[in-house]
Amino acid sequence: MVSQLRTDPGTSPRPGAADRRPFVLAPFRALRFNADTVGDLGTVISPPYDVLDAETVRDLEAANRRNIVRLILSRRFERPYLAVRKRLGSWRTKAYLRADDAPALYLYQYTVDQVTVRGLIGVVALRDETERVILPHEDVMPGPVDDRTVLMRTTESNLEPILLVHEGTTRYRDLLEQTAGGDPLVEFTALDGSAHRLWTITDPSDLDALSAELADTQALIADGHHRYAAYLALQEELRDPAAGPDGSPWDFGLALLVDQHDYPLSVGPIHRSIAALTIADVQEISAERGDDFATFADREAAFTALIDRGPNPSQASFVLSDGRIWAVLSTPRTHDVDAAVLHEDLFDAWHAAEEQIGYHHSLDQALHTTARQPGIVVAVHPPTVRQVMETAARGIRMPRKSTSFSPKPRMGVVMRDLRDA
Repeated sequence: MVSQLRTDPGTSPRPGAADRRPFVLAPFRALRFNADTVGDLGTVISPPYDVLDAETVRDLEAANRRNIVRLILSRRFERPYLAVRKRLGSWRTKAYLRADDAPALYLYQYTVDQVTVRGLIGVVALRDETERVILPHEDVMPGPVDDRTVLMRTTESNLEPILLVHEGTTRYRDLLEQTAGGDPLVEFTALDGSAHRLWTITDPSDLDALSAELADTQALIADGHHRYAAYLALQEELRDPAAGPDGSPWDFGLALLVDQHDYPLSVGPIHRSIAALTIADVQEISAERGDDFATFADREAAFTALIDRGPNPSQASFVLSDGRIWAVLSTPRTHDVDAAVLHEDLFDAWHAAEEQIGYHHSLDQALHTTARQPGIVVAVHPPTVRQVMETAARGIRMPRKSTSFSPKPRMGVVMRDLRDA
């Protein structure tokens, strides 16, 4: 397997270099669901597309036939997203969706499981990675990038904001707090119990002040690497070459910017499943490599053993299972990030191809795959937010799906149609 934790050769310039353009989060005319025609706004939003499972999709569509999942997910037997384009146009004609009259920035606050996040939604000016303005921290796969590119090209819309995190200034936080002190534009509770509030910022002096406070920002892509890669691909493909800098709608992409000093996100694990690999295979290879491998009676015993071992800077340890047997594997640490050790060292040793690997936001979800086909699951410990930000600042990419920032925003609160001037 090709090494995935790497330093891009063109990422050495630091912020403040002569060729660095400012960070820009610009106002726009948001496309939003109309509560007068779709009903309860809590029934039309959903989690991001890449964490949806079939049962959740069925529940969302049953609650409201205008749920955004009918826009962000492709049907297997449809021509790619042509039906979505037609549906999007129909929903606008029927006033299920409508664009706001004036451009604005949108302050979005959501509370999930008693954790509150607040961030600013706008259209972010796209920047090359060498400028060190918008920092990716994970590799991407061509398939998901192509999928999101086709969706955006076909619909001429950004239906899902990417999630950016940064460290804002005191003045910036004061401006957002001032906005949050007013009455929200909309306020509702979603089907999953999460609470959502949205405010608009349209005053020119406030917009100018926010722009000045954000100009020197260095933002990390917390969620949406494939969507950001799609933004860049479409910019190269579709922007008018006669347009000036940041002069084309394709020079921008929809984004939610969260201040880690204000309402911080946390990083959760993304576990792996590996099809057509057995515990016996791993045990045999571990013995050949000299890795420590021990089996346990059940899940609780395996995780207790992992905790009892305590942190060891020279070793990375993982809990493994095939659904019946539980084990703890420890191997020499070659990277700070456990996912990189797994992808670069263990997957190579296990001869695991990318096609065998599944990615799961819960261990139970990963274990469910072993009931359908033989394989094993690996519980992966996530990096800290600080590790992620420092790694990205050095221009280093982690393996795909190394992090899961949470709680995640909901899709469908604010969208963007590039044809709305």
